[in-house]
Amino acid sequence: MHRILQSMLSIYHNYRLIPLFLSVSVIIDYSLTFYFAGSIDNILAYEFSPTLVFAVRNGIVLPYLALTILFYYFMGYTVLKFLDGDVIYPIGVFIMLLMSITHVLGGLSWLVMNESYSNMIFMLSMTSIIIALSVFGYEVFRRE
Repeated sequence: MHRILQSMLSIYHNYRLIPLFLSVSVIIDYSLTFYFAGSIDNILAYEFSPTLVFAVRNGIVLPYLALTILFYYFMGYTVLKFLDGDVIYPIGVFIMLLMSITHVLGGLSWLVMNESYSNMIFMLSMTSIIIALSVFGYEVFRRE
């Protein structure tokens, strides 16, 4: 048990590894989306992400996916590197893991096809944004 806890703590404190969860979750999200959507027409009609719809419409899904994965990784890495050792580092990790869960659940929404489920995923996304903005405000007032 102690060994498992030690391993989890080493992952938690590794700001190079945590953003990989986010990148992998994007791959899972879009893989599930394309698998369960059934057709490109369904994606164009029902997909929530306007950037994915744009990529599908213009036939640039693979470059879009690659850039999205790289963007998520490098932004996550940069944020956690700056937060490393700060009191809000755990919140940064929490937000990234929440975004990762949201992406995976978003891909599964094509299987579930339920409005309440989709609204729940939207609320998880909004929760990430609210937490990030709140912590930013906290940091602004803390530094004054």
